[in-house]
Amino acid sequence: MKSWHRAGAAFVMSTSLTMFAATPGWAGSTGNGTAGSGFPQYTYHADAVKGCAGDTVVWGSADHKGIYYVDGVGPQRVGGYYACMSAVKKAGYTVVTR
Repeated sequence: MKSWHRAGAAFVMSTSLTMFAATPGWAGSTGNGTAGSGFPQYTYHADAVKGCAGDTVVWGSADHKGIYYVDGVGPQRVGGYYACMSAVKKAGYTVVTR
């Protein structure tokens, strides 16, 4: 928000800025996943590992909607997003493990 103050013949501008804290990137929130899936989807594997502490990380993509794969299983991973296996199963999606 900008405001102008007149001090004599000179104008002085002051600007107030609001800082936003960085949050982990959920793929659904950036359009890379299936928004509204009801569980977090991560753009980066490292974020998924942190968010899925103690759970298996799986990946999915728009090309294979409703199906998630563990690492090393399924088609070649190009693009897509990561999620926690327990959240994916709880939401009723398919997880391919072999």
